Formats: sequence, structure tokens, C-alpha cells
Amino acid sequence: MEKIKTTFIGVGYRGMQLLKLLRHIPFFEIVAVADPEISDVGIPDIVCYNNGNDDYLNMLDVHKPDLVFVTSPWQYHVKHAMQSVDRGCHVALEIKGGLYLNEYQPLIDLAEQRGCRIYPLENTLFLREVMAVHEMVINGIFGEIVYMRGGYRHDLRSLLLDDVGNIGNREKTESIWRGKFYQCDNGDIYPTHGLAPLCMIAGINRTDRIKFLTSSASKSVGMLQRIRELGGDEKVRITMGDIVSTQLETEKGVLVLLTHDTTLPRPRSLDFEVQGTKGIWQGDRRQIYIEGNSPEEVWEDDISYIDYYEHRYWRQWGKEALLRDTHHQGMDYIMLKALEEGIKGMSSYPATLHDLALWTSITPWSKVSIAEHRTICCFGSLYEFNL
Repeated sequence: MEKIKTTFIGVGYRGMQLLKLLRHIPFFEIVAVADPEISDVGIPDIVCYNNGNDDYLNMLDVHKPDLVFVTSPWQYHVKHAMQSVDRGCHVALEIKGGLYLNEYQPLIDLAEQRGCRIYPLENTLFLREVMAVHEMVINGIFGEIVYMRGGYRHDLRSLLLDDVGNIGNREKTESIWRGKFYQCDNGDIYPTHGLAPLCMIAGINRTDRIKFLTSSASKSVGMLQRIRELGGDEKVRITMGDIVSTQLETEKGVLVLLTHDTTLPRPRSLDFEVQGTKGIWQGDRRQIYIEGNSPEEVWEDDISYIDYYEHRYWRQWGKEALLRDTHHQGMDYIMLKALEEGIKGMSSYPATLHDLALWTSITPWSKVSIAEHRTICCFGSLYEFNL
């Protein structure tokens, strides 16, 4: 397989990032994009379908792509993926929070019927240090994993608000649709960046399962303060807590703490920590402590460990990744190269649609837990929870 005919549904901010990176990977032959807001992507020979919200169907029927990147707004992901799979296309699917439980089940069923593969585009799985820590866990460096932490901690107020304090009004950005979640939801609406790497590291959804979930939300003041500072309407309704904290417990007794934190001032962070019976790694501080190897109760810089346990992907493509993908520290480029290998059958892509269904289900579970002030208990299969 020399090239794979590729199209995009949605080429906003995220879609354009990926499209530009794919131009450096000859395997992906991008023939068309569909987006009602875009008339030209600035690249010759790429046809743009922009005649309304359903023009992507014409793109699929005319070009008959092998692979479709679904990078549209969250609420359209399943619909766009279903239409692509129904036409026999494989799908590279952007990530989000779940809109409701079992949201992906129809897509799982259809993909199995059509023999199509879904590749979740969770780029944090491919962060250099995350992949190296995963290798370290496989090699027993941390012993038995007991506790992990991660999250999406990124001040989004400048994205969600326009310059005069109106929410969801920054034209031609995801603010238009993303801001609405902050006015009707209260839960972890974007859990995958923090959770996906932790699931990979500890084998959750492979050798262990989530058993209990408990979420709590703080008061909502960060967005309102910024609205007030910008001269906006202080009476606007904000339902999302500034901090949403979710604790998960697996069947094997591993505790996982997730944090959603997007409306208070702070530097961007994934807040990773992995702790086991032999040691601990802290991602933000890039420090590590391994009992019997590190100086007694003294943190070490993690760089020598990350270098030694560097994943094959980074040894093979790391230099090019850092050159091409300065925005996301190379992990987007590594993800796309892993996608290429997965499609070619050279190696297994490290995430499936079943994984994405688990990661995103944290969103509806957390909403119920917060609203009803209770722990959600698993009573049946992986996706059946006592709601």
C-alpha cells in the first residue's frame, strides 16, 4: 500500500493542524475536505466541499476515500463517523467528552459489520515521556501501580469568551460550539487527555476495569470574573464548576484522580503522576524517584530514564516530529506515523474505539455523580453503570 486516499470532515483549528502535518507524510493522499465554514484550505489540488452541513456526504460519494479524518465539532463526531463507515471508510476520529452513555455503541456495531477500523486521535498517548513511562511500567520499574493522576488543566477563558466578555461568540473558532457546554453541563467534559495515557500505562480496559466513580465540582466563579472584567453580562448562566475532580477506582484497587480545570488562571498542564510499590514519576516536574536506585528520599530528574526507556516510535521518528510539530511537542506527528503503521498492518495502533468509549463515558458518569452527590457503581459489563 503506497498511499491511502484521505479526506477530512471539519477543518477548523484542530483539523487544519493535522492536515498540515499530513502533508509531510506521503502515505496520506489528501484529496478533499468538507466544512461549511471553509472555502479554501490554501493547498492546491484539495477540493473543498462547503455547500451546507451535509455537503460532506457528496465528498464521500464522489471521492470514495479509504480514510476519513473526523475533526468536526464534538456533537457531530458519531454521525460523521457513521456515515463514513457506512460507505466502507476507515476513520481517524478526534476525541472529546461523551455526550451520553453508550454513545459509541452504534458506531462500534457498524464498524464491525463493515470491517472498518476506527483510530482514536488521542495525541497525549504519544507524548515522549508518557510512552517512556509506559515502557518503564512494562519493565517493572515502578513495581505494582497503586495510584495515578492526570487531567486537562488549561485556561480556556480567552478562547471561550470574546473581547467584550460574550461566551461562545469568538467568530470562526470552536468557542461558538464549545462554549455552550459551560452553560448547560457540570462535569468533566474533556477527560481523555488525562485518562487515556493512564489507561494505557496501567492496562485499564485491557487487564483491569473501572469499578467506581465519584465526581465533585467547585463553585463557578472564574468565567464570571473574567466576564465582569471585560464588561460583559454578569447575569449570564455558567453551570460548569471551575474545578471538576473525579476519582476512579478499578477492580484491582488502583486509584485514579482526574481534574478538569479550564476557567481559572494557570499554565497548561496534564498533571500526570504515576506511583507504584517501587517508585513514582511526576510529569509536570519531570522528576522521578525509584527506591533502591535514587538517593534516599531525593527526587531525580527523569531525563536519563526517559532516554533509556524511549519508545521505538520516538527513536524512529522523534527528530522529525519535533521539527514538524512544534505546537504539540511532536506528539501529533508521532500519532500520525503510528496511524500510518497501523493502517499498513505493521504494528497495532495503541487505542481502539472501545477505549475511546470508556474514556469519554467519564463525562456522563461525572455529571450524574455531581448532580446526585453519589458514587457511580458498576454492576454489569464495562459500559453498564448504575445510573
